[in-house]
Amino acid sequence: MLTCLSRRRWQVLVLICLTLVVILPGLSGLPVIDRDEARFAQASVQMAESNDLLNIRFQDEARNKKPAAAYWAQTAMIKIFSRDGDRRIWAQRLPSLLAALISILALYWGGSKMVGRDAAFVAAALLSVSTIFVFEGHIAKTDALLCASTTVMFACLGRLRLGRTGRREVWGFWIALGFSIMIKGPIGPLLAITCLASLWLWDRHLTWARPLLNWGAIAIFLLIWLPWGIAMYSVTDGAFYAESLGKDFGGKVTSGQEGHGAPPGSHSMAIWATLWPASLFLIPGLSYAFILAKSRSRTRLAQAMRLAMCWTVPFWILIEIMPTKLPHYGLPVFPAICLIIGACVVAMTQKPRFVKSRILTGIIFLVSTGIMIAAMIYIQIEHGAPDQRVFIFVICGVTGGAALFAAGSIWTNKIRPSLIAALVSGLVYFIPAYGFVLPQLTDFQTSERIVAELRSFAPDVLSEKIHSPHYREPSLIYHIGKNVDVTGRAIDLSDGSLVILNARRENADKTGLELAQAARTRGKCLETSSPVIGFNYSKGTPLSLVILREAPC
Repeated sequence: MLTCLSRRRWQVLVLICLTLVVILPGLSGLPVIDRDEARFAQASVQMAESNDLLNIRFQDEARNKKPAAAYWAQTAMIKIFSRDGDRRIWAQRLPSLLAALISILALYWGGSKMVGRDAAFVAAALLSVSTIFVFEGHIAKTDALLCASTTVMFACLGRLRLGRTGRREVWGFWIALGFSIMIKGPIGPLLAITCLASLWLWDRHLTWARPLLNWGAIAIFLLIWLPWGIAMYSVTDGAFYAESLGKDFGGKVTSGQEGHGAPPGSHSMAIWATLWPASLFLIPGLSYAFILAKSRSRTRLAQAMRLAMCWTVPFWILIEIMPTKLPHYGLPVFPAICLIIGACVVAMTQKPRFVKSRILTGIIFLVSTGIMIAAMIYIQIEHGAPDQRVFIFVICGVTGGAALFAAGSIWTNKIRPSLIAALVSGLVYFIPAYGFVLPQLTDFQTSERIVAELRSFAPDVLSEKIHSPHYREPSLIYHIGKNVDVTGRAIDLSDGSLVILNARRENADKTGLELAQAARTRGKCLETSSPVIGFNYSKGTPLSLVILREAPC
C-alpha cells in the first residue's frame, strides 16, 4: 500500500506527464496560427528586436489591446533561445506550455483540499486533455497564461474557504490576481469580484475571506501591475487604455467584434466540444454540484461546490450575454467545472446515482465525439495528403471506439472504466492531431510555403520591400518581418521590390497588367514565380499566390 505522500507524488507525476504528452507534440511543428497567435508572436519579436518593453507594436501600428505580460514572457524566450534573428515559434509557445502545467498543478493543489485528492486528480487529468485547454497550451498568446493565474486564484480561495489561513494562500491569491491583470486586464478581477459577491449573497458573510486583507500582499499586488500601468499611460498619453478598455474590451461587450458575434447560449452548446472528453461527465457533475450547493450542509464538499458554482455561473452568464463569442472565453472557469466533475466521478464510483443524467450525457458525448471525428476526417480529405488517410481513419476509429466504450460504461454505472476510456479517447485524438495531422496540412501552411518560394525566387528578397495586397495574414508578416507591405498602396517594383498576388482575386489580373505596363515603360518585363496553392482558413477561401518582380526582358 502506497503511503499518502507517495500517492500524492505519483499523482503529481502522472499529471505532469499527461500535460506534456498532449502539448509537446506539435509545439514546434504546428505552423503559426492566424490570426491572434501570429499577431502576438510578431509583436513579441519586434519587442525583442527593439528592446522596448513598453511600446507594443505590430509592424508600425501600436497594438494597444492587451497588457504586456504575455509579450514579455515571449520576448524572454526569444532572447534565450533565438539567435541571429531566426524565428522559433516553439520558443514563443513555451510560456503557454508552462502556464498549462501551472494550471493543472494548481487545480490539484487546491482541489485536494476542496474535494479530496482523488477527485482533484480526476479533475486535473480531465482538464489536461480537454480540447480548448490543449489548443491554448500549444499557441503563443494570453489565454493559457490567464487560465494559470485564475486557477491559482481559485485554488487559493478554495483552501481559504475550507479553513486554511496560511500566508501562501493569501499571497498566492494576490500575486495571481496581479499577474492576471498584467496578462488580460479586467478578466481576473471580474472573476474574483463576481465570485465573492455571489458567495456573500449566498452565505450572507465572507468571514473566511478576512485573511485576504493582508496589506503586505495587497502592496505586492499593486506593485505587479501599477508601475507598468502608470508608465503605459504616460508613454501612450492614455491611448493604451482608450483602445484596450474602450475599443477592444468595450467593443466585445457591446457588439460582435471582428465577425465573432453569436447568440446567447452559444458557449453552452460549444462546451460539449471545447471541454471534450471531460464533457462526458458534465450533466451528472452539474446535477451533483447543484444538489450539494443548494443544501444547507456545511460539509467540505458542499462548501466547495458553492465556491465552484459561484466562480463559474456569474462569469458564464456574462460571456453568454456578451455579443462577441470565441471558444476560449470559458477557459478561465473550466478548472472549476472539472473540479465539479471530478467530485461527481468519485461519488458515482461509491454509489450508483444520476441514471437519467448519465444516459443523456452519454448520448450527447457520442454526438460531440462524432463531430470531432468528422472534423478531422474532413480536414484530412480536403487538405491533407491522400496517402495519410488510412492513418487518420485508424486514429478516428480508435477514438470512436474508446468513446463508445466510455458512453456504454457510464450508462451501466461502470464509472472507472468510463473515465479511463474518456481519457484514452482524448489522448488518441490529440497526440496525433497536433503531432502529425495538423503539421502535415500543407494547404494551411501558405505563409511558410510562400516565404520558401520567395527565398528560392529571389534569395536576398527578405531584405527588400515586399508587397502583398491580397494575402495579408499576420503569419506572413511573422515569417518575413516588418518590411512586408499589406496595404496595397503605391506598389512600385522599380526599386527591386516584389509583389505577392492571389490569382484567385478578381482584381489580380488588373493589378498584374498595371505592373507589366509600368515595367515596359522602363524597358523591363515581369518575372513570375511558381504558384503556391493554399487555403486561407481564417477566411475559408482558396489561394493561388504568385510572386512578381521586374527583370530584363
